[in-house]
Amino acid sequence: MLPVGTVFQRLGRLVRDISKKLGKDVSLVIEGEDTEADKNVIESLADPLIHILRNSLDHGIELPAVRLAAGKPAQGTLRVAARQEGDRVILDISDDGAGVHTGRVRAKAVERGLIPADRADSLTEHEAVQLVFLPGFSTAETISDLSGRGVGMDVVRNAVERVNGTVELSSTPGQGTQIRLTLPLSMAVTNVMMIETAGRRFGVPMDLIVETVRVPAEDIHHFKRAQTVVLRGRIVPLRALNELLALDMPPRLNTDGEHAVLVVRLGVETIGLLVDDFHGTSDIILKPLEGVLTGITGFAGTALMGDGSVLMILNPKELV
Repeated sequence: MLPVGTVFQRLGRLVRDISKKLGKDVSLVIEGEDTEADKNVIESLADPLIHILRNSLDHGIELPAVRLAAGKPAQGTLRVAARQEGDRVILDISDDGAGVHTGRVRAKAVERGLIPADRADSLTEHEAVQLVFLPGFSTAETISDLSGRGVGMDVVRNAVERVNGTVELSSTPGQGTQIRLTLPLSMAVTNVMMIETAGRRFGVPMDLIVETVRVPAEDIHHFKRAQTVVLRGRIVPLRALNELLALDMPPRLNTDGEHAVLVVRLGVETIGLLVDDFHGTSDIILKPLEGVLTGITGFAGTALMGDGSVLMILNPKELV
């Protein structure tokens, strides 16, 4: 466990440097820096937090003259507060800036083709604010080295959801914006082997894998509809993963005429899964199946990958 202060300690200089560059006067208030969480959770906070602060400084808090004209103090306030609630860490980031201009947000979303105009007009104020999380959304007119080079808040949501967290945003025009990150106190990291079958990628937990081998096609024995291969003096039954997943494309051979075989442990037995290829290992945060996926057999859960894609994690024990 580490205190969130290990991330917060870099924020002071960031706010000072950016404020000076923008000609703004901003006070940073930090609370709850002694709140502790899993090391992986703390490390996952850094990039989303910095991105939020940059956006707040660049687009949220106004110039001193603008603030004075609006009846506000010349100095803006940026507040970062952490606390623990049960098995979650709550991080609130708020500013007393201009807030989110929902009219501009709606117009930009329509302009970028993210939603149709009639849909934009029917959104409530709260729903309109959430448009900032759409991939590719940004109200920045020019590329900026301050607020993520025009990248929208989707990068924040993706990073937080990758560790099973959530992001909430609320805003009051003329008064400021509040963003709440809710994160798990600890993260269960699962190491998976990424494999490919029928042109699709899946993950298999490494603790179920015995070995990966490439077997010449002529070494696979066929008896009626069954297939086997002899590995290290033992007969290992084979199953084509594409068939278990009801995918049409059969396993393909590599250029050397070999099959990729993923040998997995099913209790006291082992079985070889014929796949198209192996794609290395990755540490992922396993999320349980939700929504329409709930109850589907053969899958242990899902994982949100670094590129924003969702990787389905297989449960071989249920597949075979």
